[in-house]
Amino acid sequence: MDVLADESNPKILVNTFDALEHEALNAIENFNMLGIGPLIPSSFLNSNDSLDNSLRTDLFESDSKDYLQWLDSKPKSAVVYVSFGSVAVLTKQQVEEIARALISRRRPFLWVVRNRKDGGYEEIEEDKLTCREELEQFGMVVPWCSQVEVLSHPSLGCFVTHCGWNSTLESMVAGVPVVAFPQWTDQGTTAKLIEDVWGNGVRVSANEEGIVERDEIVRCLDLVMGDDEKGMEVKKNVEKWEGLAREASMEGGSMDMNLKAFVDDVAQRCWK
Repeated sequence: MDVLADESNPKILVNTFDALEHEALNAIENFNMLGIGPLIPSSFLNSNDSLDNSLRTDLFESDSKDYLQWLDSKPKSAVVYVSFGSVAVLTKQQVEEIARALISRRRPFLWVVRNRKDGGYEEIEEDKLTCREELEQFGMVVPWCSQVEVLSHPSLGCFVTHCGWNSTLESMVAGVPVVAFPQWTDQGTTAKLIEDVWGNGVRVSANEEGIVERDEIVRCLDLVMGDDEKGMEVKKNVEKWEGLAREASMEGGSMDMNLKAFVDDVAQRCWK
């Protein structure tokens, strides 16, 4: 920011879109903030195309055959997808609470439980599960998966997420309701936006020890996947933001227009 302060008419490209954060993009008076998002593989935006392998954004390798076949076997909007990204590490107690919540709801689920190397030794999050056999009666536990493929699958009914920004935008483009389960930094802010501003999901509440208990997880799952007034309101907002996110990504949308304006500005500066 200090470097940009010396520039005339500085521009910052941001992975968001105008309809989502119009006020925020215009709030910083000294900089021209340009929303060039959502930055999603083009094949993900076109439901008629299969995902181009060259555009995969996964940090780890995954074998998609098994879990995609499993998803194919599930009804529309029935599966709970649980993933906390590539960095966050949950405590054993928190993993247990999530597991017990999933078992108690008896809904099909796909849960990413990572193998993580940290500090010279391998910590396997899967070892924190005391009820693996019971879990597998209802769902599937995998070490990683292609998130854009999973979110775009018609069987997805809910995404339990740490509210990382990429995950937030991907769920929005895919039209999947969210249970916001933030861990740190900006994720709490994003979770508040999801629940209170965008309305495309609900946020979990932790107890005094910082643990989100199983009953609270169940409550949130039932809210976003239910057919009562709250569930229908969430689904309506999900549909709204999916449309606006995809519109922003198309030719003539805010991403297209902002990128063209930026390139034109750079070209003019080069020719001066």
